[in-house]
Amino acid sequence: MTHFTNMLFRVLLALSIAIGAPAALAGPMYRVSLDTSALAGTVGYLDLGLNGPLDAAPTVARVSNFSGAFLDGGILAPSGDVSGDIVNGVVLRNSADLNYFDQLVTFGGLFSFDVSFDLGGGDHGTLFSVGFIDDAYNFLGAIGNVIEMNLVAGQPVELQLVDGAFAGVAEVPEPGAWLLLASGLFLLVTTRRLRQRR
Repeated sequence: MTHFTNMLFRVLLALSIAIGAPAALAGPMYRVSLDTSALAGTVGYLDLGLNGPLDAAPTVARVSNFSGAFLDGGILAPSGDVSGDIVNGVVLRNSADLNYFDQLVTFGGLFSFDVSFDLGGGDHGTLFSVGFIDDAYNFLGAIGNVIEMNLVAGQPVELQLVDGAFAGVAEVPEPGAWLLLASGLFLLVTTRRLRQRR
């Protein structure tokens, strides 16, 4: 029975490492909060973009956990390499085209979402942008984007709150990394105790 128990703990340790490794290796996740009270009563679009020069490193932005006054069916035709929706999440890839996702919203409240990035290797970066636009693609409430995040592989994300009155960004700790650490330590301590009993 001791051999079986020892083998079981080793299998559980390997399984916890395999499950937690992708979360530990993933880049940071950011929680974006947008206060649109200054635009109360206005209907327009939340504009998300991921664009860079033609020789930019391949980059993917995964946007999820949307909250706010989003209007059903109100999506401008996504441009470039963009897929998804606010319910299931949006994926933007920087391609040679302009890559934008625009969701119809009623401004006046708080909007928020999470975004994480997969950065490819290369010297030239990509820009993730958030803005508010109308049907004619004119910016609302700001001269341009309210948030810009410059993404270059091997460097920390350079965040610019272009209009801080509208936006805030916070890095979200990855619970998967803590879970991996806790389960690994638990299994190591348990294995050591079992060995001491012999």
